[in-house]
Amino acid sequence: EENPFVEVAQSPVSTFSIDADGASYSNVRRFLTRDKKIPPKGAIRTEELINYFQLDYEHTHPAHPISLNGEVSTSPWNESNKLVRIGIKGKKISDNELPPSNFVFLIDVSGSMGSEDKLDLLKNGFNTFVDKMSDEDRVAIVTYAGSAGIALGSTLGSEKETIKNAINSLGSGGTTAGADGIITAYEIAQQYQVAGGNNRIIIGTDGDFNVGPSSQEELVRLIEEKRKTGVFLTVLGVGRGNLNDAALEQIANKGNGTYEYIDSL
Repeated sequence: EENPFVEVAQSPVSTFSIDADGASYSNVRRFLTRDKKIPPKGAIRTEELINYFQLDYEHTHPAHPISLNGEVSTSPWNESNKLVRIGIKGKKISDNELPPSNFVFLIDVSGSMGSEDKLDLLKNGFNTFVDKMSDEDRVAIVTYAGSAGIALGSTLGSEKETIKNAINSLGSGGTTAGADGIITAYEIAQQYQVAGGNNRIIIGTDGDFNVGPSSQEELVRLIEEKRKTGVFLTVLGVGRGNLNDAALEQIANKGNGTYEYIDSL
């Protein structure tokens, strides 16, 4: 839902999150360009249509982690109101200064994932991802369908062929025990946690959680508990029809992470 109008005379202080999800843009693009139809209202989240793009803000203060950029304009639809744009630019870290990463791919291999725009697309994308890993990075692969399984224990980025073989061997079938997979993924991420590093679970799913704690509220409570470990969460949504867009956005938000929708390689 759109945020309601707030009188600044009554509520002069506002807060906003600085995570930048982009899922809504690519999902809306898929509705318009591939499905040739108007997207449903619930798929349109205005901030994600803006935040999808890399904006050319300058980072002007090297000593600070962020720089701010903004402007005020008259509202084009109501001249008595003003619009305020606030842009945030994070400090750029060069590749050779990046701390080691500890990744866990949590991949949905349930029966609903068995199509070209779902599991196959994720496998191709994760193979490309592996090429970008440094030799010191680590990745494990957890799958879920009926119950959670470990397709690959935590493996150094120097063993790229081993990682890719595990990715390419994945197939789909069964029901979706999403919560079991999340619990297993956090356990592995914590076991190999890198102090000061990038510790992150990357979920790839159509969001069709239908076994175990499957209500949105239960999943959100589980994620809120697990985020205390210092492991971040990236959620990648794929497919169409049964895409549970609302649940995936909530999981990412509550897990201190971001949500993207993948519509093409």
